[in-house]
Amino acid sequence: MIIDIYYDRFIEKNNEGRGWILKTPFTTNGHNKRYAHSLEDIICKIANQYETLKEILPYTMVQATMANKKEYKVVLFKGEARYISRGPTNKKGIAFSSKPELMDFAMEALKEFASACPNALVDSLMRVDIFQTMTGKLVVNELESLEADHLCSNGLDRITVDNEVRLYYEMVLRSIIDESHLR
Repeated sequence: MIIDIYYDRFIEKNNEGRGWILKTPFTTNGHNKRYAHSLEDIICKIANQYETLKEILPYTMVQATMANKKEYKVVLFKGEARYISRGPTNKKGIAFSSKPELMDFAMEALKEFASACPNALVDSLMRVDIFQTMTGKLVVNELESLEADHLCSNGLDRITVDNEVRLYYEMVLRSIIDESHLR
């Protein structure tokens, strides 16, 4: 059963004894966020969300509630880590890992995701949100694409990334237009 595979692969391996957060996609700031404390609770709450929102939202995310609330958001462009975003979710917690380690981890996580999902659009702007477990293991909290918030304490980095994203999509649109003229 899919729940058994999911439980063994994710839930049990990331259980820090603090429960789980269930979130719907395309929402921010805790909108439609629920907490669960067991597998049965997770299943029940997902079923309730599905009944309420099945016409609007395609899935529900399940994330471990981490003991260390510190989260880093690494902004990548074309698979290369560019900078660590600042943002409202960088809650108090224990700072972890070095900047190079976070950047390398984010790039490796994106490579693994791209390998597992070869049709996913990962060659433009992406953001990898990272937590660290109580045992020191870095874990991906979320992968964000396309319109990922990429706030930066250094405005120059964001301006550079914004410009590169614009140039990238101009190139993609030109190639589509060029292909349509060849037909």
